[in-house]
Amino acid sequence: MKQESVRATLLSDETTGIYESLRTYGGVFFRAEDHLDRFYESAKTVGLKIPENRQELLKTLKKSLADSGKKEAFIRITLLGEKLFIIVTEKTHPPKIYEKGVALRTSPVPRNLSQAAFPEAKSTACLNQVLGTLDPAPAGNYELLFLNSGGYLTEARIGNLFIVASGHLLTPPPNGLLNGVTRRFVIECARLGKIPVEERPITRHELFNAQEAFLTNTSWEILPIREVDAREIGFTRPGPITRKLQAIFRRQVRKEIRNAKN
Repeated sequence: MKQESVRATLLSDETTGIYESLRTYGGVFFRAEDHLDRFYESAKTVGLKIPENRQELLKTLKKSLADSGKKEAFIRITLLGEKLFIIVTEKTHPPKIYEKGVALRTSPVPRNLSQAAFPEAKSTACLNQVLGTLDPAPAGNYELLFLNSGGYLTEARIGNLFIVASGHLLTPPPNGLLNGVTRRFVIECARLGKIPVEERPITRHELFNAQEAFLTNTSWEILPIREVDAREIGFTRPGPITRKLQAIFRRQVRKEIRNAKN
């Protein structure tokens, strides 16, 4: 089949899609350009064409936000075939999960091989996450962690993983997982706070014995982990480095939003 025919089939098939999630603080988009970078990169990887250019799409996003009347909003852009959908809503989380941390378990389903299904692209075909979710989990588990084919940790279903070991912040390298905008921002925050950061493969053994651990994504920001596979992580939640990063995170968000308004 010719390349043009393959592209036409993909564009006409509304089961093929990509999505991106953004949020606003005080009515201002946070790191919108980073999110749009990933949206357009995902489209190219899965063979879709976004019907609007970046400037047009950003204008559409701003109008959708204004029409919603929301200031603290969670926005999802979805492209299915040639159709673009924008949903503006609000997403909040109970304070107790930030105070006590959350429990995770390791999924028996391995993460897709990067050579096979491109985990780096934010595709609506979330079969990997669905298969992991279908396997029954003990009550009280908040999220799943995926291992790659080599047995190393990659990411959660909808978030990136960080651990603290010997005062250093460790996170799996971005190849073979979704390189979150918040993940990258947290690494920036760590460097601002003079916290050593290393991106390298992490084993479950290292996670079980970490001083602290947390997840990141657009809506959670920085979410402490209490236990993984029934092993308690660290002694306090959130730990001192997690708290320091949360403070820097909030400070930097306020700074960027203030600058955007000026």
